[in-house]
Amino acid sequence: MTRLGQELPIISMAHALGIHEGDPVDGILAYCRDKIRRVTKREEISSIGELEALVCDRYNLSIVEVWSDEDLGVLIDEHARKHRDFAFVELRNDLDSETFATLIRRKQRSGETEDHYVAVIDCRGQKGARRFFTRWHEIAHVLTMCSQLELPLHRSTIKKDPVEKMMDLIAADIGFYEPLFYPWLQSELRAFGRLSFDAVDRIRERFCPVASFESTLNACASRCGAPVLLVRAELGLKKSEEQLLESKQAELFPVQLPTPKLRVVTAIPNASARLASLSVPPRMRVPVGSIIYKTFNREVDSVSEISEENLNWWRSSDGGALKHLSIRVEAKKVGDQVWAIVSPGRFPRTVSWAMARKNLPLVTP
Repeated sequence: MTRLGQELPIISMAHALGIHEGDPVDGILAYCRDKIRRVTKREEISSIGELEALVCDRYNLSIVEVWSDEDLGVLIDEHARKHRDFAFVELRNDLDSETFATLIRRKQRSGETEDHYVAVIDCRGQKGARRFFTRWHEIAHVLTMCSQLELPLHRSTIKKDPVEKMMDLIAADIGFYEPLFYPWLQSELRAFGRLSFDAVDRIRERFCPVASFESTLNACASRCGAPVLLVRAELGLKKSEEQLLESKQAELFPVQLPTPKLRVVTAIPNASARLASLSVPPRMRVPVGSIIYKTFNREVDSVSEISEENLNWWRSSDGGALKHLSIRVEAKKVGDQVWAIVSPGRFPRTVSWAMARKNLPLVTP
C-alpha cells in the first residue's frame, strides 16, 4: 500500500465513495476514471478541452479564471451583490499568495434542483502557468465530492494535506486522459525511441498548449513503458547542514557556514524505472562530471544537452556510490534549476525497446 493510502483522510474518503478493498489511492483513481468513462460513453471527444466541458456540464461545475484584481472585483460583484451568494465576498482574502483556487457551492436559485459549483482559478502572476492543472484539480474535488470538502467554500493551497495530494494525483491522471494523450506519446516514442524534452514540447503543443511543460513532462514519463527518472536539481544544503544553521549552537559559537551545492530536489522514477532500480536519493550532490552540473553553470536557459554517463558517478558524502549502470542524461536549465530526463544507456531485456524497431507499442494503453 502506498504511504498516501495509509493516511486516515484518504481511507475515509475511499470508504465514503464505497471503496473498501485494496489501496485506497488506487481505488479512488479507478473510481474517477470510471466516472469519466461513463460521461464519455456515448460522446465523441477529440480534445481535452471538449472533455473538460463535458465533465463540467455533467457535474454542474463552472470554472472561472481570474487574471487580475479587476477580474476578481467583477466576479465578486456578479455573485455577491447581484445574486447574494455571500461565499464570494471573502474571495480577496481567500485567494492569497498560497492559494491557487477556491471551490464554492453556489446558493441555489429558484427552480434549481441540483447543487452548482464554481471553481475560481487564480491566474494572477506566476499562478497562471499552472492553470490547466489547477482546473483539473478542482474537477477532481467535484468528482470525489464527500466529506472531504468543507463547502460552501474550499481552498486549494500550496500546503498539501493528504486530500490535496490525492486531488493532484487525480488531476495528473484524468487531466491527461489516456485515450486522448496516449496516441501522441506513442507516436513520439515510435518515431524517436526515447522520451526527450523536444518530444514533450511537441506532445504538449498537440495535446494541450495551455498545459504546463512540467505537468506534460510528468504525464509523459509516468506513461512511458521504458525506465525514466525525472530529476530536478538546484543549489541546496544537506539535511545535517540545514539543522546546523537552525540550531542554537550555531548562534552561540562561531562556525563556518555551509555552502549550498547543486543537489537533487526531486527524483521521480516511473514504474519501469523502479523495477530497474533506477533512482537517485533526494538531496544527493550532483557529480561535477554530470551534464546536469555543467548545464547548471551555463548561462543559457531552455537549451537541452545530452550525455552518456554512469550512475555510479553519484557518490554520497561518506564515499558510497550508486550502482554501476550506464545512463543517458538529457539536462535543461530552467531558471535557477536544472531538469533532467535520465534513462538507461543500454536498456535491459525486460524493457520493450526492441519493440520500437518493430513498430510495436512501447506503452500499455
